[in-house]
Amino acid sequence: MADHALLIGTTGMLAPVARQIVGESQHATLCARSASKFSFGESFLDDKVMKLPLDYTDETHFLDTLRARGPVDLAVTWLHPEAHTLRDGIADCVIPGGKIIEIMGSASGKPNGFADRRLEAMQAHGGKTYRQVILGFVVEDDSSRWLTHDEICGATLRAYRGFDTRTIAGTLEPWEKRP
Repeated sequence: MADHALLIGTTGMLAPVARQIVGESQHATLCARSASKFSFGESFLDDKVMKLPLDYTDETHFLDTLRARGPVDLAVTWLHPEAHTLRDGIADCVIPGGKIIEIMGSASGKPNGFADRRLEAMQAHGGKTYRQVILGFVVEDDSSRWLTHDEICGATLRAYRGFDTRTIAGTLEPWEKRP
């Protein structure tokens, strides 16, 4: 159970993950461009959430706002790979002993790709548990498809509860079979 969970990019396909984490947390901060419109539809959950309508492309304002909310012990993020400064700033908001879960697209999982570089960079944030969820695809017979929202949420919740540093949702190979 988290005392204070930070949820970024979790109002769409990852809303079931946000629901689960908020349900298990004392309180949460949810950041999204349209956060003020988001609702779980249950006051038990909605009352635990501070909704911040923020656009993370304005990294300075975004991070200043997060810092003003205070430290967190869990951060779950779905961000574009190029948001390096933002990722490091979010990691700095997580207390020692806290957990960071980053969800990433399939291209991040290529050998020596973004996921590998990020894993190496996160070693500088010692004392924090770091998890990655890399979203792949599913090969079925002679075709392939992208993951369903349920498959993505399932992989993210496995990373949240599990001990593996990296969780691959679906597969990343063969790369040429990507939909």
